[in-house]
Amino acid sequence: MDNTYKYILLDEELTLLPQKAVYIEKHKTILAADMHLGKSSHFRKEGIAVPAELAEADLQILSGVIDSLKPERLILLGDLFHADTNYDVKRFEHWRKNNQELDIDLIRGNHDILLDEEYAELNINVHDDNLKFCKFLLTHKSTEKPDDNNYIISAHIHPAVRLVGKGKQSVTLPCFYFGKTYGLLPAFGRFTGKALVQPNDNDDIFVIVESDGTCKVMPVK
Repeated sequence: MDNTYKYILLDEELTLLPQKAVYIEKHKTILAADMHLGKSSHFRKEGIAVPAELAEADLQILSGVIDSLKPERLILLGDLFHADTNYDVKRFEHWRKNNQELDIDLIRGNHDILLDEEYAELNINVHDDNLKFCKFLLTHKSTEKPDDNNYIISAHIHPAVRLVGKGKQSVTLPCFYFGKTYGLLPAFGRFTGKALVQPNDNDDIFVIVESDGTCKVMPVK
């Protein structure tokens, strides 16, 4: 895929995707987080005008990534769904039927409140706290607590950085963050907020930049 960035972490090559996910080719696995499917339906239920097609658009983006890379496994680092069963969850059910060959693991996030049997019907393997994958410990909620045995990769806060130009103009962009002991994935879903991270000099930051309808992953130094 174009506009990606290859990043080596603990001898594993991570392909950072402009769709705000990670592909690890050696293991034919995609890592993604915070899709928040159903959030738009939840807001509309509360009388807040939100476009109905947001979940469908995010699923189409995910389908495009899968069609291009042909992964065997998708690991979701929490908050696949935003709330209880609603129409957007039904959208995902239809999407899942068209992607039956894909193994899906979900590390339960604070918004993942469906019953276990509902996830089972969607053929999703649910992990309550974390999942060991290669040399990484995948979890939903971000933590700065070091783990002597594992590098932690998490999500939850929807990381972003603010870039300031010479004319004092600024822009806030979603990012991949990799520090000494833990990393953060950006939110895959478009209908999500952003939380600014404060990187140290030795941390690695990669922003997702959109220009003329095209997204690209770029390092920030």
